[in-house]
Amino acid sequence: MRAFVLLFVALVARLAWANEQFNEDLTLRSLTDGKLLAHFDFTTHVHVSNTAPGALHHYRLFPKAIGQVLQEYQVREMHLTFSQGRWRYDEWGYPPEQSTGTGVELWAWMDNSTRVDTQWKSLTNTLSGLFCASLNFMDETLTTEPTLSFRSAQENNAQLRYGSLPHENVCTENLTPWIKLLPCKAKSGIAVLLNAHRIYNSNFHSMSIHAKSICINETCTERTMELKQTVTSVLDPVRDTSRRDWSLKEAFDRVLHGACPLADRSRVHVVNNDPNAKLSPKLENPLEGYDLSKVQDELDIRMAWNENSFLYPLEPAYPAISANRYFTGYGQERGGLQITIHNRNDKALPVLYFDSIPWFLKLYLHTLEVIVVDQNGVTQTQETDVIQDMFYQPAIDRSRPAMLECKLVLPPMSIVTLSLDFDKVFLKYTEHRPDANRGFDVGPAVLTAQLPNENHTIRVYTDTLLVSLPTPDFSMPYNVITLTCTVIALFFGSVFNLLTRSFQLVPEAPKDG
Repeated sequence: MRAFVLLFVALVARLAWANEQFNEDLTLRSLTDGKLLAHFDFTTHVHVSNTAPGALHHYRLFPKAIGQVLQEYQVREMHLTFSQGRWRYDEWGYPPEQSTGTGVELWAWMDNSTRVDTQWKSLTNTLSGLFCASLNFMDETLTTEPTLSFRSAQENNAQLRYGSLPHENVCTENLTPWIKLLPCKAKSGIAVLLNAHRIYNSNFHSMSIHAKSICINETCTERTMELKQTVTSVLDPVRDTSRRDWSLKEAFDRVLHGACPLADRSRVHVVNNDPNAKLSPKLENPLEGYDLSKVQDELDIRMAWNENSFLYPLEPAYPAISANRYFTGYGQERGGLQITIHNRNDKALPVLYFDSIPWFLKLYLHTLEVIVVDQNGVTQTQETDVIQDMFYQPAIDRSRPAMLECKLVLPPMSIVTLSLDFDKVFLKYTEHRPDANRGFDVGPAVLTAQLPNENHTIRVYTDTLLVSLPTPDFSMPYNVITLTCTVIALFFGSVFNLLTRSFQLVPEAPKDG
């Protein structure tokens, strides 16, 4: 009887596990400036079918920590990205992972209820402890509700929250819990190459998690849960050897020894658009890549060029759309913000502009100015023709940031510049950071567009800005303390001597003679 029960339990578990799938892929591509782009992609799917809506109690491949987060806080879709460095659109093109803003970025769609803000706070605190990050500082002063950007197929009867921490640093204590979410950890498969010493010794690196919980029927007893984990790193072999040759051993200090035993697909793809490059071992089918399930001993992919040293290209490969944002003006009282958007298409292109400005920068919307420079170099002011729709939420001191969203139509082969003026707020001395003279970070702006002949949208991130606010002289308290202590010491010492010292008359000795 006991054997029958165990067999029945094993059969039920086998049927449940048959609905799970795990795939791992690695894409390697040499960039035009000699750098190596490595993109790791780990995807886990699970089909849930229960009598109770949203109930999932048995986990095998799908990490329990993420599953409980999605269920506890009623999260339909969640995107968390840790990035460090600057993605160079003019030299590297568009990234394989769209989120490239410096620091930490989090946005999530949650079920519509009166407890959304409470659930968002709980979500940030939970993810903060899960990934050893400072996401708990993503409070209401850094949270916005975009209305045009970050759209999703699951936005029906749901609310969106967005927050970012541009000053957050990324290190190994964030990568370690991220790796623990993988079915094989870093013991086998493609994850073996995730060497923190090499990943973080790069020009740009990004680590992200994209989780979805999709209801198939109205009662949500049938649903699909998806988890996509990605790591993007831009390595520089030219910096060490003056050559753009690379191999897995040289890039990651490790080689591959086979696929993850729990993976349904484990492949390495090498994008080779240079006929002068020599790839070894040779690929039989470049579209399928290297199948790690067929690796017997070890696999060390190598690409080499017949050249003594690498010559950097003189002309950058400009993308179809790029954007730059920067501060204008001088002094610590007021300034300006300018956004320059380049459209290199021969057709007009609609884009969405999203920007979240901290509350300590007071924007003046009436100073918004749009300048268009066409392909002939003629400068025009066409605010009504470029801006089709706008949503602006003013900031509240110490409560919420300002949010500006615009639906723009960029003329063909043009440069569009948007400018705004703002005032800088005087902060309390307790609101300044320990490194007060460094300034405050302002998160990147986001452009969302769909390029011609493309089926998906892209997001272009601007650089993070650093603003200097009116800063008091924090050395004065030290000066006051030292001066006060000196005066007190002198006063106390004199009074103490007068009160405790005993004064006596010394008789004068008689003089001889």
